[in-house]
Amino acid sequence: MTATTDVEGVVAAVWADVLGVERVAPTDGFFALGGYSQQAVRAVHLLRDRLGVAVTLRDLMSAATLADFTAAVRARAEAGAPARPVVRLTGRRGTR
Repeated sequence: MTATTDVEGVVAAVWADVLGVERVAPTDGFFALGGYSQQAVRAVHLLRDRLGVAVTLRDLMSAATLADFTAAVRARAEAGAPARPVVRLTGRRGTR
């Protein structure tokens, strides 16, 4: 993530896309806007890809507002927590 990245803007855009809303304000909450668990997982994965920061589902679920979540994302970025690659499983259970 570069210093010029508008983290709150990126997070707001992802939330708006995932939740199907036009706009997300800093005082809005993900779940208060109608978000549910599958959307939260999708948002976290999109943000990892776009920001390159190891944001977690727990970060999203414990943040009351967009501003709170953005602060958590910034803290992870400053701590140098890079996003881990997503492991994609192939095949059926029990097969290799």
